[in-house]
Amino acid sequence: MNPGLPGMGIGGMFYILSALFMPVCEVRRRMRGDGTRRGALVARQFAIAVGVVAVMSGVFWGLDSLLLLNQVAEVACRPTPAWTLPLRVSALLVTSGVLATVLGTVQVVRLCHRQGRARRAAR
Repeated sequence: MNPGLPGMGIGGMFYILSALFMPVCEVRRRMRGDGTRRGALVARQFAIAVGVVAVMSGVFWGLDSLLLLNQVAEVACRPTPAWTLPLRVSALLVTSGVLATVLGTVQVVRLCHRQGRARRAAR
């Protein structure tokens, strides 16, 4: 929900969370004895997600340090409320909340669809 920052919307957060969770799923599959070998794909997607997080963190840190200089100069001239941090946190929370709502709705629809198929099969 941050306009102008590619990869920081709902789709970007979904990709990053999915790619960061992929090694856990792959380890679980291998422990069960699933014969497919997707280790290279999982490692590549995980590395891309870690790279995106690192680059975004670096960009935010760089912008914040540049903007902090402006804030220091502004505070030196006149006192202003420090509302930028809550605004940043609230944008992240809103994006995370929308993503959680979308994923939750998809899971509810999947469960309803699965129960409907089970009822039809029982007839």
